[in-house]
Amino acid sequence: MEKERRSAVGERSRRAILDAALECFTRLGWAATTIEDIREVSGASVGSVYHHFGAKEGIAVALYIDCLRQHQEALRGRLERERDAEAFVRAVVVHHIAWSRAHPDAARYLIRMRRDEAVSAAEPEVQEATGDFVRDGYARLKEFAKEGQLLRLPTTAYMPLLLGPAQELLRSWATGRVELKAGIEKVLADAAWKSLRPESPSGRSS
Repeated sequence: MEKERRSAVGERSRRAILDAALECFTRLGWAATTIEDIREVSGASVGSVYHHFGAKEGIAVALYIDCLRQHQEALRGRLERERDAEAFVRAVVVHHIAWSRAHPDAARYLIRMRRDEAVSAAEPEVQEATGDFVRDGYARLKEFAKEGQLLRLPTTAYMPLLLGPAQELLRSWATGRVELKAGIEKVLADAAWKSLRPESPSGRSS
């Protein structure tokens, strides 16, 4: 019982530190944020911060994985209900935009930190933590293609066609150059499906 209580306390402390880190990175920027900033907002002790994450880079990686998992788990539940390729494709694109609109700080953090040295250096850790979801997604796409519901393409071609335009829009949004206007997810979902739907026997897309 005591061990479970300590575990719950530790998890609450870890969660508070991650939430504080996202707030600080959003408000101050990753580079300018200090451990003391995060400690002050979270209410955790310096020892607790270092116990859970080590240096600031450890917090950055853990937060990146946490945000990515939130995005993936929300999408997983939706995709498990989809049984045909068109619904699957549309759900992925719509979720990508809608989740970013609903969780702007987390979405911007994922976009801004994707190629930051701190996260890039921990790529094996990120892949280990989130790779199963990506592999499952590719497996569904290949199964749809095998059934004739999607174009047969090299595996590496699916993601750029599926999310390339949406991701480019989100990168512009993350830097403040554009807004995520209502209905844009449907426009991008239509475009993704048109690029991936199978050709009709006549050679033209149906």
